[in-house]
Order: sequence, then structure tokens, then C-alpha cells
Amino acid sequence: MKFRIEFIFDRRRPVYLFARKLDQGEFSLSETPCLGGVPIKRSLSQPRAIAPDGTPDLSVFTFVLATANDLPKLSVGQEVELD
Repeated sequence: MKFRIEFIFDRRRPVYLFARKLDQGEFSLSETPCLGGVPIKRSLSQPRAIAPDGTPDLSVFTFVLATANDLPKLSVGQEVELD
């Protein structure tokens, strides 16, 4: 499943990535999930994102990096695969 990184919150640890789902359909996290080859924690949430028309934007998800040391491998605008 492909995602585009929309925002990175790295002022505190852990590091949070807000990413937009680009592919249609359902997805789940594996036992050892990675986003763009970078290990992430096995937790997932949806922020209160609003679409331009004022409706909830259900295509944005929040992922947490397993270690902040991997942050230089990711950037806003980057398209990544969820493994």
C-alpha cells in the first residue's frame, strides 16, 4: 500500500509521521511493519484531518517511527510503501 508523507512531528520523541493513503482498499500492519523501508511501531491512528470541503479526511494516518535515528531517511512529500 502506497502513502505520501504529509507532515513529520519530530519535536519530541517518538517521531510521528502523518501520511496520506494513495491506494484504494484496506490495509493492516504486519508483525514487523516498515514505511519506506524504515521500521515503525505496530500502532496506528487517524488524526482529525479535515478535507477542503470541511468533511473528515479519512485518508490520513499517523505512524510512529520505531527509532528516531531513522528520521533522515524520510521527508515530507516522499511516496513510500507500507510493508
